[in-house]
Amino acid sequence: MMRFISAVLLCWTSIAAFAVEPADRFPKQTCLFVAISNYKTFEEKLGTTSIGRLWSSESMQAFRKEFDERQQGVLGQLRSAYGIDSNLLHQHADGGFVVGGVKTSDDEISLTFLIELESASAKAMMATAGKNLKDIGATRSQTEFPIDATIYQMPDGQQVVHAVHDGYLLISGDVAVAKEMIDRWGKQAKDESLSSLPSFQAIAATPPRDGDADLFWFADVIQIAVLSDDAETKQALAADGRDPFPMRHGFPGIKAMGGYGFLKEDGFDFLNDIQVFAPKPRVAALQALDFVTGDLTPPPFVLSTGNNMMVNRWNLTSLISNLGDVYDDVTDAPGAWEATLADWKSDLGFDLIGGLLPMLQSEVVSYGDFLDDNRQERTLISIPIDNPKAQEIRVASLIYRFLRGDSNAVRSRIPPHRYDLWEIAMQDKLGNATFTRAGVMVADGRLWLATHASMIRDALLQGGETPLANSSVYSDMQDRMKAWKGERSFMQGLVHGDRDIRNTYETLRADGLEGLRRAESLYGNALLMLLGGDDDKPQPTTDFSKLPPFEEVREYFGMLANVGNITDHGWTIVVGAYDRPE
Repeated sequence: MMRFISAVLLCWTSIAAFAVEPADRFPKQTCLFVAISNYKTFEEKLGTTSIGRLWSSESMQAFRKEFDERQQGVLGQLRSAYGIDSNLLHQHADGGFVVGGVKTSDDEISLTFLIELESASAKAMMATAGKNLKDIGATRSQTEFPIDATIYQMPDGQQVVHAVHDGYLLISGDVAVAKEMIDRWGKQAKDESLSSLPSFQAIAATPPRDGDADLFWFADVIQIAVLSDDAETKQALAADGRDPFPMRHGFPGIKAMGGYGFLKEDGFDFLNDIQVFAPKPRVAALQALDFVTGDLTPPPFVLSTGNNMMVNRWNLTSLISNLGDVYDDVTDAPGAWEATLADWKSDLGFDLIGGLLPMLQSEVVSYGDFLDDNRQERTLISIPIDNPKAQEIRVASLIYRFLRGDSNAVRSRIPPHRYDLWEIAMQDKLGNATFTRAGVMVADGRLWLATHASMIRDALLQGGETPLANSSVYSDMQDRMKAWKGERSFMQGLVHGDRDIRNTYETLRADGLEGLRRAESLYGNALLMLLGGDDDKPQPTTDFSKLPPFEEVREYFGMLANVGNITDHGWTIVVGAYDRPE
């Protein structure tokens, strides 16, 4: 059961020559396409990855049972909608496996599966899938179809097509889509197929490595977002004269995302080549993604004892200047961003775009660690100041103007540094302090920001520890990822998996989601956004106390490295997971 869920999740987080021939069979209005080159091999490889071994370990048995029971609805919906489930795929599927989400005439997304099977296996799987549908009340339909097929009339009024054709078992939730595919199939017409789209062709181009990929995926993320909105939301947006996609200011310039995934190859647990197809010219939000190439070596304050690091070269003025419309969309308050900037400038004398940002360089360094004694998961962001001898005092002055009116802000000094360390409370949109003692400071030619002010103090006063850039762990990462680094690289990162996940894991196990709300953790806040309940999405009742102690599963969490590159049509991010160096 979990094998199938893991495969679906991996389709979105994992992404070579891989045959795109199945894409010829799907129409160009396909907005989601996932192709596994060999389902049986993929399933076996997935089980040998660190996450696969973790999930099947004895230590995870109690939580696995808890999770399986909570997720029965997911696979139950798949079985009741199409008649297939993970057990059926495990029993019969031993070739290519493709699923496509196609836009229908009703502006919905219908899933269609192509499962490569020998004739006998296809017929056996089709018979079992048909029985599963009949068990929930489906009946044979008299609807005509171009080839020999069984069409089921579902209790909810929908129809499901089962057909064996040309070495594939075809299963579709929309008769019109299935008919169009079979018609094109027979004519071998590629001009109106998914594979004819420039975005698909760009993403499907051979990635920079040898060998066949285990997985390929393609998604028109904007179309999926539009189609996923319910009819009521679409009507409300139309009544206001707005486009159906709320984040409309520039993000529709993302024409597609996709890439390739490799399991258990060349010393990697998994390796993902994730591509964003967003060709120029770009407007508004996408102009914020103005990355800059250059040196990506982590500076000396990033230590080998830390949990994670990221060096990102980014035009910060472009970033902030082009996020105003997005801010207005999120807050549903047109003009709010410009008004906020104007208030800061007039009331506080703090000019963010015209004053602070032009004085900062393009390098953004993030660094995370964990203090055992205080159980603090800390994150530090550091940005170099351009011409610090002349401009460091100006940056410090702007920070002073911005924070001096905050009655809760606390100032202190770190001799021999000249400027104040400010301790502030960072709040979420509801006014809750997510980080009660965050820090801001100007020192050593840099602007420092941290979730915990103590981390700035430690970074400035440290001594004796080995910088990450001088460590064997960093050298090992450089060797592994050198095939993907080049003149157009704008980002690189490294995560020490067992250190980085430990605090969130142990907090979740001990205190559940409520514990994460008190943990002052970036990971915890991100997890709460995914799992935390609201009026529309009730909080899950999963018993996280059934997770095993972290030390029992620590061995399964290794290293994670990534490299980002600018491409002719957007960006690519390569992510690789591998075992910790001895």
